[in-house]
Amino acid sequence: MRMFRRAFALALALGVTAPAVAQTSDAKWPSKPIRLIVPFAAGGGTDLVARALAEKLGTALGQTVIVDNKPGASGVIAMEAAQKAPPDGYTLVLGSASTVVVNPAVMPDLPYDPVKDFEHLADIGSATVVMIATPDYPVKDLRDVIALAKAKPGEVNYGTWGNGSTGHLCAEIIRAGTGINMTHVPYKGAAPVLNDVAAGHIKLGFSDVQSAVPMVKSGKVKVVVSCTRRSINFPDVPGFVEQGVDFDFVWRYDLMAPINTPKPIVQRLHAELLKILAMPDIKARWAEFGMTASTISPDDLKAQTAKDIATLRKIAQQANVKP
Repeated sequence: MRMFRRAFALALALGVTAPAVAQTSDAKWPSKPIRLIVPFAAGGGTDLVARALAEKLGTALGQTVIVDNKPGASGVIAMEAAQKAPPDGYTLVLGSASTVVVNPAVMPDLPYDPVKDFEHLADIGSATVVMIATPDYPVKDLRDVIALAKAKPGEVNYGTWGNGSTGHLCAEIIRAGTGINMTHVPYKGAAPVLNDVAAGHIKLGFSDVQSAVPMVKSGKVKVVVSCTRRSINFPDVPGFVEQGVDFDFVWRYDLMAPINTPKPIVQRLHAELLKILAMPDIKARWAEFGMTASTISPDDLKAQTAKDIATLRKIAQQANVKP
């Protein structure tokens, strides 16, 4: 009987102590540097956004946030590395539209699930993709492109930075909404598309807005439409819905952590990120990138991501888009 009482007392002690230890661990977070994985090479748009965030987040948390670039395989390498990291708040990943919604829509055997495998911390910012044209090409807007493609089925070529890319899906959204038939010319990056459109080797193409701004300002290319909403960089250029394509979509950056990262850490990160995104210098920097941030909650962001993937997957399957 005495032994039973001792065992019972020990069990009670363990039962009380275990949650207390977990709470203490969360309360001490972060006690060491945090790794922020970026799915693309240094110097690109995603990397610039990540480094601006890392500096501010490190100051807010009192720890260094180290940017870890893991390019390759359309961002799959980085996302898989983040998925497999311990869910302790010391590994984050900056998901882009391509890694969070496009890859799941076009890759049937993707080794990660952006919804099931990650906690979604904040909508860091949304930007647009733009359709560009050679300055002397006889189109001033998307309606002109649609009319030209209907008059010459299959003869209108457009460039993107690859099969299954965001630009490719933008074109397929236009096709699905209007029934036009254009010919896709995949390149190995946005820069080659811009250069060939500027040189007139190909008359139409798609580009991320950040890369397009300098070329548009210099008069080397013109913007025909924003995919899918108006860009703050080109406020006079209407988006899809305004030009006859009934499709409203947001291409966003999403800061994420491995699934089962403790709720207090997720909530702390969300709160700190909202403060950072409201800072005047970050707002100004985001404007340079053509981005605007939102205050959507982590749960709502995850739910929206699931809806976005389903929407794009339907478009990709109808067009037989493969990476």
